[in-house]
Amino acid sequence: MPASEPTAARPGIEPEGPILYAEDGWSWAWILAAPTFCAAAAGFELATGAPVHWLMLTVCAIATALCHGVMIAATRVHGRVRLTPDVYLQGTEELELRRIEEVLPLHAADDSEASWETARLLGELREMPRRRAAVGLRLDTGGEVRAWSRNPAALHAALAGAVAGLPREPGPE
Repeated sequence: MPASEPTAARPGIEPEGPILYAEDGWSWAWILAAPTFCAAAAGFELATGAPVHWLMLTVCAIATALCHGVMIAATRVHGRVRLTPDVYLQGTEELELRRIEEVLPLHAADDSEASWETARLLGELREMPRRRAAVGLRLDTGGEVRAWSRNPAALHAALAGAVAGLPREPGPE
């Protein structure tokens, strides 16, 4: 099955087996940011003797918290990275490690662009999220794809270790 076809759409479900590398999207704690700021504004209005805009602050806190909730839920599904001894999950896309032939070297700043740097991103996102960097993978089909994470060196090391530890079928002699 090509890497572009997710084998299972199970957002939020943890894969079986030990987790070798993991990253999540935003924390749910961020949903409290807007209500906290609105409460601070109400406190400021109370402290200064100004009329408190209870209705507007409440509407603002609820509406912003709902918008944050949608964004947080999306990043927790699409920004999730999991690596087990058998499977690499990027967002909702699942790639079996036995399909990875090689974890390609990380890009050095002084090198010219590597071929994998323009390859398709794993996961369903069209572009790599901000503050993330890519790790190149060569698949058993000869194609290249990009995995991404906040810490590409750690992901590269974890992927290289997991792929090296897989039993390989002997090739044709």
